[in-house]
Amino acid sequence: MSTLLLDGRAVRAALLPALADRVKALIRPPTLAIVQVGKREDSTAFIKAKIAFGEKIGVNVKHIHLPDTITQQELIAKIQECNADDSIHGIIVQLPLPIALDQDAITEAVDPCKDTDCLTSYSVKRWMEGREDALLPATTRGVKELLAHYKIDLFGKNVVVVGRSMLVGKPLAAFAMNENATVTVCHSKTADLAAETKKADVLIVAAGRPGFIGADQVKEGAIVIDVGINTIKGEKLEDEVSGRKLVGDVDFDAVQPIAGAITPVPGGVGPMTVVALFENLIDICMR
Repeated sequence: MSTLLLDGRAVRAALLPALADRVKALIRPPTLAIVQVGKREDSTAFIKAKIAFGEKIGVNVKHIHLPDTITQQELIAKIQECNADDSIHGIIVQLPLPIALDQDAITEAVDPCKDTDCLTSYSVKRWMEGREDALLPATTRGVKELLAHYKIDLFGKNVVVVGRSMLVGKPLAAFAMNENATVTVCHSKTADLAAETKKADVLIVAAGRPGFIGADQVKEGAIVIDVGINTIKGEKLEDEVSGRKLVGDVDFDAVQPIAGAITPVPGGVGPMTVVALFENLIDICMR
């Protein structure tokens, strides 16, 4: 069986010209503020990728880099400054945050009108309900557009999501339900994970554990969407943290021969997440 490679880089390249045209059609170039706390290498690398993509399409990216000693009140005050700044059109807080900070409270501090990550309670209610005008979190929107590009329809399919985070797992599950799929959400407490994942016509993995899903957990011909981005020591690959190798949550070499379609890591969902983030920003500007 020939496995279809769901190439996020190729889809990103195909979407880029239209995205740049949408930016040019705006009255002024939009500005995205990225608030980073601390010095995590992976977060810094991801921000650099966002800045580079913003430059390609004519979007200004303002990187606000704060020390990990910042207090919660100080961080919320900085976000409120961005909320009040008319020159900033969208805001994201780079996650994860240091453990001493309340991620929910900080996320909620973002003005819903500038919530490019779509994680405030206002945004969550809208995408949970499947409203047509709701923006989706960037990874979910990226997966949606990747599937659409390859004409993969979730209607009536059994979709299994491994992972239940508010950032990835839950919005992906909500999206699949709103596409009329039958959805099962698995997690670390699932009694027999393989029994559930082998039922999947579409398996979406966002567990945060390298190589977590192997060939014995995947149904032959299943569509496998690997959202995981894990860094391990090894040969440097493109789009990675320097000196580190990126791998997914799926054992790609083992699963590829039996899957009907699969995303690589790197080069699958990651590039689509970046595109979707800027699509959300432009949609915000056009409201």
